Amino acid sequence: MINEEIADIFEKMSRVLAFKGANRFRALAYERAARSLRDLEEDLPEMAREGKLEDIPGIGKDLAGKIQEYIKTKRIRQCDQERRDVPEGLIALMDIPGLGPKTLSLLHEKYQIRDLDDLRRALDTGKLEKLRGFGKKKIDNIQRGINLWLARHQRMPLGIALPLAEKLLDDLNGIKQVERADIAGSLRRRRETIGDIDLLVISTDSPRALREFTKLPSVKQVIGLGDTRATVIIEGGIQVDVRSVARESYGAALQYFTGSKQHNIHLRTLAQKKGLKLNEYGVFRGEKRLGGAREDEVYRLVGVPVMPPELREDHGEIEAAMEGRLPKLVDLPDLRGDLHMHTNYSDGRATIAEMVEGAAALGYDYIALTDHSPSARIANGLDRKRLEAKIEELERVRKQRGERRPRILLGVEVDILADGRLDYPDEIIARCDVVVAAVHSSFRQSRDRMTKRLLDAIANPYVHILAHPLTRLMGSRDAVEFDFERIVEAAVEAGVALEVNAQPLRLDLTDAMARAAQEAGAVLAINTDAHSVAQLELIRYGVSQARRGWIEARSVVNSWPWTKFSRWLGQRRKRKSKAA
Repeated sequence: MINEEIADIFEKMSRVLAFKGANRFRALAYERAARSLRDLEEDLPEMAREGKLEDIPGIGKDLAGKIQEYIKTKRIRQCDQERRDVPEGLIALMDIPGLGPKTLSLLHEKYQIRDLDDLRRALDTGKLEKLRGFGKKKIDNIQRGINLWLARHQRMPLGIALPLAEKLLDDLNGIKQVERADIAGSLRRRRETIGDIDLLVISTDSPRALREFTKLPSVKQVIGLGDTRATVIIEGGIQVDVRSVARESYGAALQYFTGSKQHNIHLRTLAQKKGLKLNEYGVFRGEKRLGGAREDEVYRLVGVPVMPPELREDHGEIEAAMEGRLPKLVDLPDLRGDLHMHTNYSDGRATIAEMVEGAAALGYDYIALTDHSPSARIANGLDRKRLEAKIEELERVRKQRGERRPRILLGVEVDILADGRLDYPDEIIARCDVVVAAVHSSFRQSRDRMTKRLLDAIANPYVHILAHPLTRLMGSRDAVEFDFERIVEAAVEAGVALEVNAQPLRLDLTDAMARAAQEAGAVLAINTDAHSVAQLELIRYGVSQARRGWIEARSVVNSWPWTKFSRWLGQRRKRKSKAA
């Protein structure tokens, strides 16, 4: 990581110097140094200890001294001073195609442009047209460059990116010259949000295959097209990079371009200790290629068992693999039910029978129909009268289906009110087979009040699951604040499950929180919160989130067989009866 951090500093320094009109050779020296550091496979601190920094191409005595300074102090004083009077937003804008440092320097001087918002306002008001050399073509190029830059920097939810990538894979596999295609990058690791979509292919005729790819209907703009790589913008302004890789290097390329960067750095370090070189082309000893056609071969040569892509974040997975401690991650076939879904009795779009049929098609053994409680007015929450009507219909559907699976459980998603009380009295929720408790209002309570609110809900002996605890909606609503350790501790003590909500804009709990909860002994429930039959398919995003959190099926209540699961459902009420 230090290599990358110093490379970033040198790259920004190059831009700052060019912006200021400094000696162009100084700016170029920093640019070349940044490129060398990014290509470097050796560890900079180790090279510094061995006095080998000046062996790096483009690194002389002056830059070697700056690298030493950063290793010791985590800063480079001269670079800090040079950047002090250049707005950070301007440095970022230098990435925009058509906007070089000199152009930005002029815009900053004439119109005090400091960031993207200033630049867009200047374009909208026509100010730039008044400058000499800023004709229609140049302004159009700048606007196009901004659009491209935004396309590269926007992040999209996993639930949008994955279906798009899968459709592109289908299209690629339909191209005659393509033998194999795979998703790579952060999407293969199932990150919550995705920047660009990265795809790899093996092709019998790479230039022709890539040309055919750029002609697909979903491609709106071709940014770059070469013999081995194509970069395009598809519908929605999303950038897609397709790389064609030689068959003998495909496994190494898939590993490399899957990442993460930190995971790859760790692997390269292990390879170096074995006297090997690891890159996207394979594993080498000197000039001799030892392997790289298959991903598992790459890991084996480095001395590490292969691991699921979701774990590759350098969060201890390499050590766990080498010590035989990798978890057996929960997978989609492990799930036997879905315990959080809505029907048209509240804000769902399907009837009870339709939701049951949808769950049956997925092979579930049991499901819970958990419509909202009355305070969720915007979600058409059920008052007592409508709850009774739902119970009657649910019983009719049960009788009609007989012994066919899934078992249909009466559930409720009951609001946790601002004072910690539940939205239904105990005598109502006691009639429900599955009680899911959730916050849907008063999101800005203090950390202490929200913590107490959740603790009160967990303490209720009828609650089985704490749903989407963070209540976040990515891109539109921040997570609430609470003492997570106290909530986990209380959930463990009470036997309440914490939900991993599969809705792509929720993915709540986070992967890190899910992992911490499991390590503390808590149980989890992976649910869709589905509001239609089609949304039952969203369960795969919850599974991906859980896998990123190292979650095993043993910790997921809705992966348990019916006998164990039904025993868990009844355990809290037994405590209630004993206490009484």
